[in-house]
Amino acid sequence: MKTLIKNGEVLLSEDGKLVVKRGDVVIDGTIIQEVRVREIAVGEDSDNVGATKENDDVGFDKVIDATGTLVMPGLINAHTHAYMSLFRNYADDMELFDWLDKVDAIEDQMTGEDCYWTTMLSIVEMIKTGTTCFVDMYIRPSVDGVKTGPKGSVAGAVNDSGMRAYLGRGVVGEDGDESSLRRLNEFLMDYELHKGSDRIKFILAPHAPYTCEQSMLKLVRDTGVKNDLMAMIHISESDSEMKVIAEKYDGMTPVEYVAKSGLFDLPTIAAHLVKATDEDIKLLKEKNVSVAINPRSNMKLGNGFAPVQKFIDAGLNVCLGTDGSGSNNTQNMFQEMQFASLVYKGSERQAKCVDAREVVKFATLGGAKALGMDGKLGVIKEGALADIILLDLNVPEFVPRNDIVSAFCYSANGSEVKTMLINGDVVMEDRKITKFDEEEVYEECNKIANRLGMEK
Repeated sequence: MKTLIKNGEVLLSEDGKLVVKRGDVVIDGTIIQEVRVREIAVGEDSDNVGATKENDDVGFDKVIDATGTLVMPGLINAHTHAYMSLFRNYADDMELFDWLDKVDAIEDQMTGEDCYWTTMLSIVEMIKTGTTCFVDMYIRPSVDGVKTGPKGSVAGAVNDSGMRAYLGRGVVGEDGDESSLRRLNEFLMDYELHKGSDRIKFILAPHAPYTCEQSMLKLVRDTGVKNDLMAMIHISESDSEMKVIAEKYDGMTPVEYVAKSGLFDLPTIAAHLVKATDEDIKLLKEKNVSVAINPRSNMKLGNGFAPVQKFIDAGLNVCLGTDGSGSNNTQNMFQEMQFASLVYKGSERQAKCVDAREVVKFATLGGAKALGMDGKLGVIKEGALADIILLDLNVPEFVPRNDIVSAFCYSANGSEVKTMLINGDVVMEDRKITKFDEEEVYEECNKIANRLGMEK
């Protein structure tokens, strides 16, 4: 299928800089075939310059008129737990380990089908606020759901929605423990089952230093080497975690503890790192670990602010995630960009700290690099995958158009996203989701919350 997106303002990355230029985007199947940039000559009407003529539409199966919209890469949510939409506004105003206890009690009762619907709820929000790809740590295996459903698995939700995702079954414990090995084996079965998918990929997911013994981290490392897989892990999220690891492992930081296991031999996304020390940062850089920051979640749980400017100065690849809705209450990456571009300025008392362009790169180019998809995701260019969003520019938050890129962080809220393509396929058009019934998702999630006794 050939698609033409015509007459839009297109966000491009040129020599490491984000620029906006008038143009068209030509898509052939799942790939961006061509980006036609149109220069504005002196004296021309900028609203009509280089407009695509009617006969230029010939030969396309679908034509999207992008006049008055910004055409940009879809956002990449580099760390979340999509099934946790069920916990939105459920365990608020609690310390991390108290929060975990309350959430775990409900998680233990959730079925694979529950996780399907709650993941779909997160996907509704992500689609409507511009996220085309997410990196997820889930709790129920997808094997049974895909075989019987697919309404029984997180992977089934990704498949049905048209979304792109990197999925990791959370593992805990130690090598030799029956329950821990079962989780890892479930992950490997999921991975084998979905090997042929071009939108569903898998990533190893040891939960955290305080839940994984060295033997488990080493087993995960060996599994990744054998199967050429990446890893993701929560690290250095709170003062409590720092204390627990230091007391148990001779003063080590969580980063040092994980590094000792060899996990960082794999391409790794480390989430949070709120308490990263200067030595931790050097070690992360040495091992080429990508850092997924989650400012809203970290603030809500009272954990503080990651030293993001130090990450940038050290040359670490930084990406951006929402974390789950239990600790953030939203999957909206525009809100996450806004917080990321503001809170570090406040915590560091420097207005130039973590500027808007850096943050937009975190949400696009940084996420792509973390996934080993440089040039394929997070960018509009020839040969990239056609994961594209169109934002309405005729709204107050984009008027006047002084600096569109700054507006992403300081003005926009995500509701401006009109249309979305993933893998060249339209999954939302004029705010209407095309692949599934969102009202059914709301109905099913309300039933689950009621069944589990969550509704007050």
